[in-house]
Amino acid sequence: MVQLTAALNNAKKLKAGFGALLLVASAMRLPGQATSDDLAECQQTAQRAEEHGDFGTAVQEYEQLAKWLPRSPEVQSNLGVALYFHDDYGNAAEAFRRSLALKENLYTPHLFLGLTLAKLSQPAAAATELKKAVAINGADPMAHMWLGYEYTDISQFEAAIAQFKIAAQEKPDDLDIWYALGQSYLGLGNEETARLVRLAPDSGRVWQLAGEQFETQGNSGKALELYIGAFKRRPDLDDLRARIIALGGKPPAEKHEVSATRAREDQIYARIKKDETLTRNAFERVALIDPDSSRAHQVLANSYAAAGRFDDAIREYQMVLQRAPELPGIHVALCDALSRIGQLQEAIKECEAEIAIAPFNSEAYADAARVLLLAHEDEQAENLLDKALTLESPPAFVYKLLGKLYLDQKKYRQAHDMLSRYLSTETTDASAYYLQARACRFSGDQQCMDQAIAAFKRTSDAAKNTNGVQDVLGANRGQGKVSDDDESGMREAP
Repeated sequence: MVQLTAALNNAKKLKAGFGALLLVASAMRLPGQATSDDLAECQQTAQRAEEHGDFGTAVQEYEQLAKWLPRSPEVQSNLGVALYFHDDYGNAAEAFRRSLALKENLYTPHLFLGLTLAKLSQPAAAATELKKAVAINGADPMAHMWLGYEYTDISQFEAAIAQFKIAAQEKPDDLDIWYALGQSYLGLGNEETARLVRLAPDSGRVWQLAGEQFETQGNSGKALELYIGAFKRRPDLDDLRARIIALGGKPPAEKHEVSATRAREDQIYARIKKDETLTRNAFERVALIDPDSSRAHQVLANSYAAAGRFDDAIREYQMVLQRAPELPGIHVALCDALSRIGQLQEAIKECEAEIAIAPFNSEAYADAARVLLLAHEDEQAENLLDKALTLESPPAFVYKLLGKLYLDQKKYRQAHDMLSRYLSTETTDASAYYLQARACRFSGDQQCMDQAIAAFKRTSDAAKNTNGVQDVLGANRGQGKVSDDDESGMREAP
């Protein structure tokens, strides 16, 4: 996210030319209660208040100007900007829409309406407005950066990357841009990994990816085991043979039948490796620009969390907050890491801090609910999950959490409905099929239970065949956010 000071400076630049427009408007015949001097004084008071960060006063002054000049799109835009920095996002959005209704091709209201909708966690609508802003003024790197953020939020990673590249050309030392670019390449790589697992879940390339992940984490024994499994499926891959030998292993003589889709598998694997390289390059750029910055520590914290080194991740996330206490996403990452080592009350506090920063972000409520469930605070968790469902684009795991909660409450039909919504998108989650089978059983629906058991066995076997690759993938996509104890009894018949 853009720091407040940077965004405020940008707002001031955008608003610099509006004074002349207001004075032109004042030359028209005005209502009896306002004179040219009244307008000028009101405008100057608003601008001085903005310079001192007193946006409440600025709002009052612009509201008065709007009464005197109700047909001025510039006044409505200025009012919207003041409301935005006064954290009144609902009224800010209305002011920007009034401005655009009066004059459609103004850059500032499109830009700030996009930023406002982003604050309200409406990324698709925000992207629409920011695209219009970029079309009007493509020279502003801030517009490209914010459009990239919103494309990332709706998982349009290639479109996001294109915007971040443009922004980086104009601001090559901007840490936020390079961090966001790295995150977008990471998201693109995760999508390609998911595509590969769907295409060939037991292929040599999937086994190889799993081995590479364990080797990166320093687990050479597990990596070697997976490389041997990969080589049995793809004995044509010389790089696999070399890795096995380098780790002290012996390439196996026995071979499985080589997949008929191996050419396609190789193409996807190559894209995954390219995305990994580009991710690393972007994050290395962050460290080169400022190795002690909040973004550099965030990169390091994320890497520790991905490797399961949660104590180290917690330390780094805390360093991020020392440098950027209002940075979105840090408290929730810290919440997750603390919950992983059993510090549930501390985790809950961090999740609550995230909600305070991002009160319209459904994922913040869902993450807090997950930890509350771990702490057996079911009623509070249910309230937060219900709140998440009222907001824009709740994450899929909200439905799984609610399904599990309803199952515990013996609300079997509601549990089934929630789990069905979850499984409509997360089709490889074996534990969710297990929960659904239980809901079907206790509600007396034998056919439903049989179908859920079959799906559980199919997905569970697939996960076992890939030696945990799908579990890793599920964690990357948010499936792993459900508490670990939902696996208990998984090997028992429902």
